[in-house]
Amino acid sequence: MFSVGERVMHPGQGLCTVVGFKDSPTPMLILETGSGRGATRLMYPAAQAEKNLHPPVGREEALAVIDGYSELSCDTFTDRNSGLEETHFKKLVKHGVPDSVRVVKTMRARIADAEARSKKPSSYLVRVLRDARERSLEELACALDTTPEDVEAMFVSRGHALDDEA
Repeated sequence: MFSVGERVMHPGQGLCTVVGFKDSPTPMLILETGSGRGATRLMYPAAQAEKNLHPPVGREEALAVIDGYSELSCDTFTDRNSGLEETHFKKLVKHGVPDSVRVVKTMRARIADAEARSKKPSSYLVRVLRDARERSLEELACALDTTPEDVEAMFVSRGHALDDEA
């Protein structure tokens, strides 16, 4: 079980801090999302916590993902239904790093491919890229005890970028 002060990755909210527990009527974890002026508290069922919440990646894994970005393969999942594709990739984003970083790379490649064919990229590609990028930078920043901007700079210094410009 998680303890007060521990950082966890929530599947829908991203990085959260465990700030307390409530025992009745159903055991719940009290989580705080965001920081500073945008902080929000939410209740999460303790019975589902072990299954759905996970700690952020560790420092070594975070550095390995950043250093290994160029070797990271794109996800090859495709479907004729873009809604099913979006669902697939959103599910991967919820798993956190390294899956969320793989989604960033995949979305960037698909957007670049569409633009190379003089096509406008599907709106879902841009939407999933934005979400995967934010989630990845947030988790990597937590693992490295720095800011998302500093993590972005680490990618750039290695010749990579996680933004929407492919």
